[in-house]
Amino acid sequence: MKVLNIILKVILCLLLVMPVLGSFGVFPPPTAEMYSPAGWEFMQALMATGYMMPLMGITFAVCLLLILFGRTPLAMIILAPLTVNIVFFHLIVDDSFFTLAASMAWVLLLLNAYFLWQSREAYRELW
Repeated sequence: MKVLNIILKVILCLLLVMPVLGSFGVFPPPTAEMYSPAGWEFMQALMATGYMMPLMGITFAVCLLLILFGRTPLAMIILAPLTVNIVFFHLIVDDSFFTLAASMAWVLLLLNAYFLWQSREAYRELW
């Protein structure tokens, strides 16, 4: 089980690195071909605010650092709202259930749920 946790944490960290690098301009910005018309309008609105995409990148970077420093339960709590919003964006706004981006969102959701469940004892104080 310990090896499985390490493998899943590596996969999660690799998923978190991509939006961090994207928010710092390492990857090209998203284009209209990547989304449905409604999804592209939503993404343009997020990018036009000027703070939402960098905020998401910083949040993913903080979660990445928390995971690397052994604070996975805290990282999962911070990541949960973002994960749910990303999944619902692909389900409702973008109408993309099985695209590459949507599949990465599903993997992020599954990994987040797994680590939330694995560290459920750490959340006992919250109840």
